[in-house]
Amino acid sequence: MRYLILTVLLILAFATAAQSQVATVRLKVRVILVDKDLNQKPVPHFDLAVQRLDAAGEPTTLKTGFDGSAEVSLPAGRYRLTTPQPVEFQGKSYEWQTDFTLAGTDFSLELGNDNAKTAPVETEASAHPPDDLGAQFRSLRNSVVTVYSESGHGTGFVVDPSGLVVTNQHVVEDSEYLAVQFDEKRKVAARLLVSDSKKDVAVLWANLSADADAAVAPIAKPEAGKAPVAEGDRVFTIGSPLNQQKVLTTGVVSRVAPDAIISDININPGNSGGPLFNSAGNVIGVTTFTQQASHGPGLSGIVRIEEAAALIEQAKAKTAGGSAPAATLLPVEPPGPFPVDALEPVTVDKAYLTAHSFPVGDFEVTFVTPAFEYRILMEQQKLAEKEREKRDSKRGESANEAPSAPEVKNWEAGEHGSEIRIRVGPQLKVKFWASVAAPKGQVKARFKNDFYRMRLLCGAQEVTPIRPGKFKLVADTSGSVAINDTTYVGIYDYPPDAIGPGCAQPTLEIYSAKDAPPIVKPLDQSTIDAIWSDFEPYRKAQGNPAPAPK
Repeated sequence: MRYLILTVLLILAFATAAQSQVATVRLKVRVILVDKDLNQKPVPHFDLAVQRLDAAGEPTTLKTGFDGSAEVSLPAGRYRLTTPQPVEFQGKSYEWQTDFTLAGTDFSLELGNDNAKTAPVETEASAHPPDDLGAQFRSLRNSVVTVYSESGHGTGFVVDPSGLVVTNQHVVEDSEYLAVQFDEKRKVAARLLVSDSKKDVAVLWANLSADADAAVAPIAKPEAGKAPVAEGDRVFTIGSPLNQQKVLTTGVVSRVAPDAIISDININPGNSGGPLFNSAGNVIGVTTFTQQASHGPGLSGIVRIEEAAALIEQAKAKTAGGSAPAATLLPVEPPGPFPVDALEPVTVDKAYLTAHSFPVGDFEVTFVTPAFEYRILMEQQKLAEKEREKRDSKRGESANEAPSAPEVKNWEAGEHGSEIRIRVGPQLKVKFWASVAAPKGQVKARFKNDFYRMRLLCGAQEVTPIRPGKFKLVADTSGSVAINDTTYVGIYDYPPDAIGPGCAQPTLEIYSAKDAPPIVKPLDQSTIDAIWSDFEPYRKAQGNPAPAPK
């Protein structure tokens, strides 16, 4: 009996081993449709079913990613791929059924227009009237605003005459500073009323009396069971991508999910929180994120406007009997770019550096002006060229001609404005005993403090910043200095005349915690003079020369 049991166990063991050695093949499926303009459109979040034909078993289900691809490893054999639900695209429905044999190590399957079963579809959702993008942009742009927080900026849109503004939750996060800007001259404070991090939707409250032209964006009202948009429909957004405001961007819907819309529309940083309009000019979603592809622009995800409906109603309830934030105009970006042609490659000496950058308590403070940044770039280039010349001389070669100035063309496009930027970052402190135990030559360090906020004062009066920023810095470095720490860095922008003859005594107050007393630093006259001198070309370009500080 014992031998019988042993024999059975050996047979089972060999059978298990044989099963574990069955060859598997990696199946790669890609679903791509070509539109009327011969552009390739991936089909994301599309269900596929793969059934084995030469063996019993349940079908394997797959779902395509943002690039229209899906993959799975299956045993070699004969299979059939089907699509449980068709996809609708530009007035047609597409579905596929194909038989194939898996062998080798990899097998690729392309599903497209040519091998699909198609049928015409008629949907009321896509029966929008012919659109005139130019006219729609002009009628809708006043319903769109730029939203500012301590972590940067995004886009929002007005949804109620009381001043309710919808945007993304990740645009506002837990910022203590919120503002909305209507145009290049009008910006006001805003207040967060409600938000939902899972849906990534937030509703702010702003005072629309600051902008007589402010308008309410029309919201699509889909019928029960019908989306206000369909695959293949044309859509557009108005937003504040990068350093621009109220830019029109168009695209085509790739897929409509119960809670989201996928489109090839180009969503850049700053577009987050903006409205997605259908071809009738009605808001159908909130532009939220971009999924980059290894090749091509990728796809964008939009939260359907229905997901924000409950939050909007909650916000309306909170405004009842309350007062909107003040309509007082906040500082905006100064007019006109800094004159690039006035920048000169002046040698950066120690006095110039120490006037712009110096320690204050546990922090390092740097005043960044266009002239200062340009001169630092020039110094870096000079040092790099000296190193190259040394290498050339050792090889007995003549130095190649180097560019005479750093790249500054982007300044004219607004990448570098004409503000005074004050950067406040915690200094590093060496961890002595950790460095002793560290590998030879390596120094362990941490940040001395955390930045909370700052104020710039002229005498006893605070100067309101154009943009107060607080950014999280995660340092994890290796090599000679190792930092495993997290802190916050402050970056505040001020008008170009905030520090100069009109300010009795510029003073910085730096706060490391909400209730902690600030570190107070009156600015030296050398700093005041250097900053004022840096902006002399800008004042001349604006036709507003002013006397130099005494």
